[in-house]
Amino acid sequence: MKQSQYFWKSSLKRGTSILMLIVFALVVGFGAPGVSFAAEGESSPSNEAALGVGSFFLTLVYAPVKLAYAIGGGIVGGFAYALTGGDLETAQDVWEPSVYGTYVITPDHLKGNEPVRFFGVSAYDEETPYVTEKLN
Repeated sequence: MKQSQYFWKSSLKRGTSILMLIVFALVVGFGAPGVSFAAEGESSPSNEAALGVGSFFLTLVYAPVKLAYAIGGGIVGGFAYALTGGDLETAQDVWEPSVYGTYVITPDHLKGNEPVRFFGVSAYDEETPYVTEKLN
């Protein structure tokens, strides 16, 4: 009896791991800018619902991975700050790509309207159209 219980538990863990890997690959593949599940003119309530459900389940897989990466980057950035004698620029070079970025997958990410950024970009490095318009 113990042998069969072990077999089913290990099979379930292996299957869950493979499913999570497939879903993560889909997030990365379909979350790229320019890739779209639905054209802008073909929006229907059922399509929007499907995108909402898809983004929810993809977030369940993606968010813990991104959060673990951000926490690890925060810790490594803290060590970099301490080991460089308080050099904030060095620490920020570690913190910005790990802490900034996308944490929640939305339907706009799945439509291709917004990029999924696992490695974040500092708000200070990227000029937004609003900031550019105000400066000109």
